[in-house]
Amino acid sequence: MAPAVGIGNFRMGLIAGMQKPVPSTTERRHMTATAQVAHMNVARLRFPPGDPRVAGFIDNVARVNAVAERSPGYVWRLSDESSAVGNGITFQAVDPDPCLAISLSVWDSVESLWHFVNKTVHGGFLKRRVEWFAPWTGPNYVIWPHAGSTPPTLSEGWTRLRRLADHGAMPEAYDFKYAKVVPET
Repeated sequence: MAPAVGIGNFRMGLIAGMQKPVPSTTERRHMTATAQVAHMNVARLRFPPGDPRVAGFIDNVARVNAVAERSPGYVWRLSDESSAVGNGITFQAVDPDPCLAISLSVWDSVESLWHFVNKTVHGGFLKRRVEWFAPWTGPNYVIWPHAGSTPPTLSEGWTRLRRLADHGAMPEAYDFKYAKVVPET
């Protein structure tokens, strides 16, 4: 095990010769047990909506969203029809780029989110993402604690994703590995 050096209540572990932030057991317990979590995921379609090469994704968005809404731990998701692409396509896109797909959701725990992402029908689609989505530079999803009665915004999600990309995982913006939800391999 690599040595850890303390910085206040935060530890830095030396992993593969690099300093990476590692949450303490107390921080991880707080992240996973006491707060809801928000999650934003972004991806750029390889081809525009309506192209048959992305139909396997587009045609199943409503199905996957319905599974999310029935999943244990699900709290809320962005479903603003005004940001949906035309012709009944129901994934969130940001104008003027109809190829940019975004999901924003809230879950009662990071474990509930992880289970939905990896252990439901969503996991099968996740394994096929290279068929439909172009490579993304940097992290394409972010998780953060969400406390409050109002849903997170896309602006907040982009800010958290930039924080993760620029500074690495921390309690305010992290991924599944940081939360130690991913089984160690």
